[in-house]
Amino acid sequence: MKKFDVRDLALRALIVVAGSVAAVLFALKGQAQALPALAVGGTLGAFFMRRYGPSEE
Repeated sequence: MKKFDVRDLALRALIVVAGSVAAVLFALKGQAQALPALAVGGTLGAFFMRRYGPSEE
């Protein structure tokens, strides 16, 4: 069973919050065409976070 690490949770939450803020700013500035690229970037970030897993400290 994996040990709960607050830093890993904080990093994942930061990725989600930063992506959400960026999406809202793009939409408000009329640059909604950038949202698919932002979604792909967020998906890749989540994939690599899962792939390399939590820190081992």
